[in-house]
Amino acid sequence: MLTFIAILLPTLLGFLIISILLRHEVETPLGERIALSFPLGSVIITLQIFLLGFMRIPLTLFNTAFPVAIEIIALASWMFWQKIPLVPISPEPGRSLRCELTSFQIHWAKKLLMAGLLIWITAKLISVFVMTGLRPIYSWDAWAEWTAGAKVFFYSHSLLLDAPAQDFFGQSAVHRIIYYPLHNPLLQLWISLWDGTFNEISVKFFSPVYLLSLAVCFYYFAAREMNRIAALMMLIIFLSSPLMSYHATELNCDVVLGTYLLLVAVSFLKSIRGNRPYWTLTGIFATEALFIKEQAFLFVLPLILSATIYLKFNMDKTHARIAMRSFFIPFLAILPWYFFIFYYGLGFEALHDYGYSVMTEIFGDDPNRINTYFTFHPEILTGYLYWFVSLNNFNVILFFFPVLLVMQMRFSKESLHLLLPIACYMLSFIFLYMFTMFFSWFMWGVIFFRNTLTFYPVLCLLTVLLIKNIQQSKATSPLECSNGMKR
Repeated sequence: MLTFIAILLPTLLGFLIISILLRHEVETPLGERIALSFPLGSVIITLQIFLLGFMRIPLTLFNTAFPVAIEIIALASWMFWQKIPLVPISPEPGRSLRCELTSFQIHWAKKLLMAGLLIWITAKLISVFVMTGLRPIYSWDAWAEWTAGAKVFFYSHSLLLDAPAQDFFGQSAVHRIIYYPLHNPLLQLWISLWDGTFNEISVKFFSPVYLLSLAVCFYYFAAREMNRIAALMMLIIFLSSPLMSYHATELNCDVVLGTYLLLVAVSFLKSIRGNRPYWTLTGIFATEALFIKEQAFLFVLPLILSATIYLKFNMDKTHARIAMRSFFIPFLAILPWYFFIFYYGLGFEALHDYGYSVMTEIFGDDPNRINTYFTFHPEILTGYLYWFVSLNNFNVILFFFPVLLVMQMRFSKESLHLLLPIACYMLSFIFLYMFTMFFSWFMWGVIFFRNTLTFYPVLCLLTVLLIKNIQQSKATSPLECSNGMKR
């Protein structure tokens, strides 16, 4: 019950913020709003905990929960004062999945198929929650990189900053990569403070909650682009990745980061389609992604470029200025973290030192291979392409994605703007392993698959968009030909 409260509070905080931001918006149904809420609220809480720890305020339950309670009360009071409804009124209530399943106008065979697909999806998600509760933390990486630090934070009631910078966050006591952002261990700390003890099973339960949010948001996106049966089928394929299911039961950050990248992509797509409140949500989720894992910077930077290009050439100056302000203001929340890591040398310097130490252990007998920043290893490209088109750990989506790109008769403007950050993010890993000193990391196949897991959800989202573009192109091409013949 206490673990449930620890997960419910960030969900409630996020839901109130969503309700305020989308108070004049009726396109986002209640289920999708709830799915957006936990990812939004959880990072707000962990950022606040980081600021409390930075100010040397003891990280107790009262000190961490009190600001959250005040924020929830303040937001709820403001919504009551402004008469903002909690539950949006949809202009087309008959289009929900529940209404289709209970409607007498839908053929029984279609309803039976939809019910079967829904049962399949529900069973899959339940199985992930059950597996999460069957054992404590199993993965060594999850324990060493994320959980050990969280356990130290819990028992010390601090971030252990009264030490040299290279030993911050208990680095001298645990094997933690010091330049990693703190969302994961601080969320474990938050759950443990509510439980009153550090339970290695209960601290894991935010991970399947992220998968649930990811699945719901992906379904709603696919349902808008396709029909509901196709959306349910795509969701089944999406959830069929064994690697994603496994990581959703552990405490690594790859599924979590993949969730935020998908939420950024969905919000960005809604923004460029004219749903203006989503410019703010795009900025919020992009900011929160930066506090999940350092790799998010490789997606957020080209996203900023793509958004700036769109606003400059597709909107008038007044609306573009408002949208740009809405998009960029949330990034102010992450500045304290970046000021902190760069002031104490925990950014690129720590990344380089860590990579150098790893390469020394692997190639210590050949110092010429580790004494330079830049290298050239073309074999990385071959391995990357081979693993990408293989079905190991994922499914047919990765295999057919290049085919869908080739089949595009022409890319829509929104597809190109979304493709830019995705392509830059994927290519950045090739550059990292082919041309820098970190090529040795790619020797471990697990590194590739974990990197791929972070962009797998947004790649599936783009796959849905590409399939829709192909269908529309085929539907309009005969008409265009006939019009051309008439002319």
